[in-house]
Amino acid sequence: MNKHIKKLILAAIIVLLPFSALGCGKKEESKRKDIDFTVCDKTRMPEELISIIEEKKLKTFKLTYVNNNYLYIAIGYGEHDRRNLNVVVNDLYMTDNAIYVDTSLTTTEQLEEIASQTDADIAGGEASMCPYIVLKCEKYELPVIFDID
Repeated sequence: MNKHIKKLILAAIIVLLPFSALGCGKKEESKRKDIDFTVCDKTRMPEELISIIEEKKLKTFKLTYVNNNYLYIAIGYGEHDRRNLNVVVNDLYMTDNAIYVDTSLTTTEQLEEIASQTDADIAGGEASMCPYIVLKCEKYELPVIFDID
């Protein structure tokens, strides 16, 4: 090949290379699938999970627990100097690569309603609590990504 054709081929490769990389770039996540779950109180949790939560509940925590049948996702917000707090599940879904859980801590003035909706433990005196939530779902072999506010 002559020198001019080699330069032309090299120029074409340099120009086309970035476009070929677009096809090999970040793989788009598959369509998400919402996951069915149950919010668990202590009567629906394995004893070992209850013990782990008791040890961690004074500080913020995120953990998963798997037994033979289920995946438990637990999120705790640590000790707070108020009682009108509620953990809300904004989203729980699965992609090909992971399970995503999105929760937030909210306040409400309806204390009796909170007590019936969550299993928030009262720690310390009357004015403090350690809000947490435990979600029970089908067992999956995927990592869990937490998004907590």
